[in-house]
Amino acid sequence: MGSVVAGNETLRNGLPGGLYSLLTHADQYDRLSRRPDLLPSAVEELLRFWPPVLEFRRTATRDVVLAGRPIRRGDKVVVYHASANRDESVFPDPDRLDITRTPNDHVSFGFGPHFCVGARLARIQMSALIRRIVADLPGLELASDAPPKRLVSNFQNGLKDLSIRWR
Repeated sequence: MGSVVAGNETLRNGLPGGLYSLLTHADQYDRLSRRPDLLPSAVEELLRFWPPVLEFRRTATRDVVLAGRPIRRGDKVVVYHASANRDESVFPDPDRLDITRTPNDHVSFGFGPHFCVGARLARIQMSALIRRIVADLPGLELASDAPPKRLVSNFQNGLKDLSIRWR
C-alpha cells in the first residue's frame, strides 16, 4: 500500500509548507528568484525546515541501547522529524531558513530501511512547482488578512489554507 501513495502526502504537505516558509523569509524567496541554480539546495532546505511528516513510530525488533538508553524488543520508538531536523549538533543555526545550506542531512523522508519510497518523486514534483512559482510570480506574498490554517494532525505537517497575493 505504501508505494501506491508514494510522494502524495510529502508533496501535498511539503509544497504549501515550503512556499509558506519562503514567503515568511522574503530574502530567501528573492534570492531563489535571482539564483534558480540554488533550487536543489532550496528544496532540501524547505523539506528540512517544514518536514511534511512530523513523526514516525516503529517497533523495536531487538534489544538495543540508543544514546545510552535501553530500548527493549517490542518497545515503541518514535522519530520526530521536526525535532531531528532542528538538531543544533547537526545543523548550524537550525531555526534559520538558508536555501544554500549544504550539507543538508535532514530526515524528512526517513533514513535507512525506513526511507520513503516516494522521496524522489516528491523532490522532482516540488522542484518543478517551486521553480515555476518563483520564476513566474516574483511579487508573491502572504495575504495579510487571512493567516494560514494548519492541518490538525500529529502525523502530517500540513496547511489546509494558505492565502497568497500576487502584486
